[in-house]
Amino acid sequence: MGKNKSFDTDEVLIKIAQLFVKRGYNGSSLDDIVEHTGLLRGSLYGTFGSKLGMFVAALELCLRKEENDLKWGLLIVAMLEVTARNEKVFNIVQEWYLENQHEEIAKQLGLMLLQNSGIMKRGQ
Repeated sequence: MGKNKSFDTDEVLIKIAQLFVKRGYNGSSLDDIVEHTGLLRGSLYGTFGSKLGMFVAALELCLRKEENDLKWGLLIVAMLEVTARNEKVFNIVQEWYLENQHEEIAKQLGLMLLQNSGIMKRGQ
């Protein structure tokens, strides 16, 4: 019989999302994720399967939530680093975009890109 998880998956995914937004997908190592979440590799792999699985789960969770900076940050990371080489992430982002497309999406993504790059301060 498998061991029960002793952590809240959504809370862990929020921590993982924060790390990916801060460092990017390619800039976040598994060691970084272990340190940031406080979980063991085995727990992370057992729950999410891989670093990509962690990213996908975090992206899906953030896309389901109401307005939040993590959603916009993960979308930017996905579009800049992951969609070109991963069909699943491409499909998730494309489906979300097609369901939500309007002028404000491009404006919000541009704003978050400027803020995340440090070119524009929050609240400007």
